[in-house]
Amino acid sequence: MEFNELVYARRTVRRFTQEPIHQVALEKILKAGLAAPSPNNATPWSISVVTNGEVIQKMRHAVNDRLDLMFSTVKPDNKTVLEKVKVFSTVFANAPVVLAVFSRPYQAPIHELLADTDISPEQISELRRHPELQATGALVQNMLLAAAEEELGACWISGALVARRELEAILGVKDMHLETLVALGHREAQPHPKEPLDLEMYVNYVP
Repeated sequence: MEFNELVYARRTVRRFTQEPIHQVALEKILKAGLAAPSPNNATPWSISVVTNGEVIQKMRHAVNDRLDLMFSTVKPDNKTVLEKVKVFSTVFANAPVVLAVFSRPYQAPIHELLADTDISPEQISELRRHPELQATGALVQNMLLAAAEEELGACWISGALVARRELEAILGVKDMHLETLVALGHREAQPHPKEPLDLEMYVNYVP
């Protein structure tokens, strides 16, 4: 596709068939993600590719259990809201492939100056709005666009991160932080292209 066509063809997909994804297509998506920009080309990321159905279901149970624990005192009339939250947080469970994206803290040149100050690395990261998270977002967007080009569906999931510690333990990745999940698979139905948003509502030109 032409780039502009591809941008609007990319839609969030939450229903997948169980048709497997060809390895060639999967590797194109992963390579596109790793081509994303990162601060000082630090590439502060790692991707775990999960195709084992038992592991994916274990991840789903971990998220549901964490939500049950967090909202154990929820009022009966809010139970339906909790169930809705569970559905959106575990969309990945019906996808044949789950991409778990991890990051490590970015060590910038400015960190060399911290020894002479009372500023912590965490404070610098906050002031810079977490460069490793910005890089992770770029990586995910590249993968979503690459999936659309391969005529695959994808869903960028943040709700599952309520069980981040449990998911990190299941996936066995140490010394990095799980930042997001991407569900990936063949679309159950063809979505309509996204409508362009009105620039006047979202864009300000600074004089």
